[in-house]
Amino acid sequence: MTGRVEKVYSEAVFELAKEQGNADKIKEELDALAEIFASAPEFGKFLTVPTVTIGEKLAVIEKTFKGKLSDISYNLLCVTAENGRSELIPEIAADYRERWYDMKNIAEVKVTTSIPLSDTLRIKLRSKLETVMKKTVILTEKVDPSIMGGIILNYGNTMTDGSVRSKLDALQKQIKGVIA
Repeated sequence: MTGRVEKVYSEAVFELAKEQGNADKIKEELDALAEIFASAPEFGKFLTVPTVTIGEKLAVIEKTFKGKLSDISYNLLCVTAENGRSELIPEIAADYRERWYDMKNIAEVKVTTSIPLSDTLRIKLRSKLETVMKKTVILTEKVDPSIMGGIILNYGNTMTDGSVRSKLDALQKQIKGVIA
């Protein structure tokens, strides 16, 4: 998901946050920063433009975030700006979130269906996944009519494809293998 540099920053921030007992707060702040960078990409670009001095970048960061973020998150913004790595904030936040999920025994499972899940099915699916995974499960749902039916589950590096589309594709390959 993320590269080596993001992981180094994320690990350092995570270990410091755990040591200071505020890993939950830092997760919330990093998620908010990732959202800011996603919704205002010009801000991230500003922090990486070589024609803007580091002093100017740090002044904007100070004016915008000083006193509104914990020292850890604020210092991360400053360090990434100083090192020309501000564009990595969303990836650092994502890697931090994964570390936090592991610490809290949470699994984020991405669910793709052809139509939205009913409340009943969502509850049953989450319950079954929690039983199998022995973790609290957060479902992230996506609707993709092209899968035609069934369900696709993504967790970490694991994908379980129970979609009608994949079954039809497999059947088509099998038929072509017989005919050829």
